[in-house]
Amino acid sequence: MKKLFYILLLVFIMLLRAEAQNPGWIVPDDQKGKICLVKFTPDMVKQGEALYMKNCQSCHGIPTKKNFAAIQPSPGDLSEPKAGTQKDGELFYRITTGKVPMPEFRNILSEDERWSVISFLRTFHKGYVQPDPEKMAASMGKRIRLSMTYDTARKKIMVKAVELTKEGPVAAKGAEIIVFVQRYFGNMQLADPKPTSESGYAGFDWPQDFPGDKTGKVILGARVNDPTGSMQEAIVRDTLAIGLPTNKPALTDTRAMWSTREKAPVWMILTYTLAVIIVWYFIIYIILSVLDMRKIKQVKNT
Repeated sequence: MKKLFYILLLVFIMLLRAEAQNPGWIVPDDQKGKICLVKFTPDMVKQGEALYMKNCQSCHGIPTKKNFAAIQPSPGDLSEPKAGTQKDGELFYRITTGKVPMPEFRNILSEDERWSVISFLRTFHKGYVQPDPEKMAASMGKRIRLSMTYDTARKKIMVKAVELTKEGPVAAKGAEIIVFVQRYFGNMQLADPKPTSESGYAGFDWPQDFPGDKTGKVILGARVNDPTGSMQEAIVRDTLAIGLPTNKPALTDTRAMWSTREKAPVWMILTYTLAVIIVWYFIIYIILSVLDMRKIKQVKNT
């Protein structure tokens, strides 16, 4: 029994050491000071609430209700001080980049939508005061807003880039644009990046045989490719019925490794079940063996 005790104690110490060495979710210093370059408005808060309920509520629960998902690491209630004491840039970075099991939202929500979510969360943080956008705008780089349309005559995806300045929106010339198509396992880049013209437009040829869903709908996205960091992140997403209608079952409609739990392959279910049975067999066997050893020792002592 002493040997078993020392083994368990060693395992416990190793777990504590691993936890102590875990630095947590570190946000780079150059991202902590990032702020929203517009004032939070009631409309932003309303949009943020809708986006939160659609994309975040399943894990983080409804703010103040403490009904977040029972997973590890715990997602927590984002109305709590742990989230409230973080800077806007920290929240924005975590939403953008994600960390398992939380997905990254850089290609799911636009920059404006991510700030809307933060504006909604800030309504639960007492004492929060939004940093003044006008004072910080000059040091935060160019702010670009994208829009996307399909030119049926030219069969091109047209992306318009507009720079938001104090004087008002102006065409963003020379902004390098990347267009991608959302697929099940990630985003597929449509073509090489293209710079915008004098009028702020970049056009991308659309392949007419590109498969869409049953109605031909395709989820497209466009973003600014700016490795220098001189522009604020800009991304736009839209669903357009410009694909070739394809009547194929979705990847989650059939039994496959990447499908849902209910439609996992039979061999995987059987293998998992057998593995669980074997593990529990050995656990019970070890427990019974220890009990038998204690009985034998008691008999010898008597």
